[in-house]
Amino acid sequence: MNTQLPIDTRGSPSAANASRRRFLQNSITAGAALASTGALAAEQPSPGHQMAAAMQAAIKACLDCHSMCLQTAMNYCLEKGGRHVGAAHLRLMLNCAELCQTSANFMLSNSPLHGRVCGACAEVCEACARSCEDIGDLRECREECLRCAKSCRSMT
Repeated sequence: MNTQLPIDTRGSPSAANASRRRFLQNSITAGAALASTGALAAEQPSPGHQMAAAMQAAIKACLDCHSMCLQTAMNYCLEKGGRHVGAAHLRLMLNCAELCQTSANFMLSNSPLHGRVCGACAEVCEACARSCEDIGDLRECREECLRCAKSCRSMT
């Protein structure tokens, strides 16, 4: 498809602008005609392309864990201070959030490597859950990490 605009080089700049306007108007008209016939309608995925329920659950678990770890680290632990902001703990929470996001992305893109990434995610989630348990008052984060780890393990 030629994407260059036709330009009338014989005339003035206003002639070139008029030529561009006609080209754009004709393109819009052609696009509207195609859309009205359904030629541009989005294709519906075939049943073979629908994502398995287990993978959908794992994606949700990863996104929930990502949100929980990031929000807890940035909005609770930083404000609480003390052991909550210990370098190892805070680093682990942020790493967990990142890897959960990455695992979800690998599954969403149907990467053939999603199983490996999910395996690493499960390991990091379990470590984060242990760290949250050691801190003591991060039960919700711990439980979210354990749910994600279990779901990610099912993807390996």
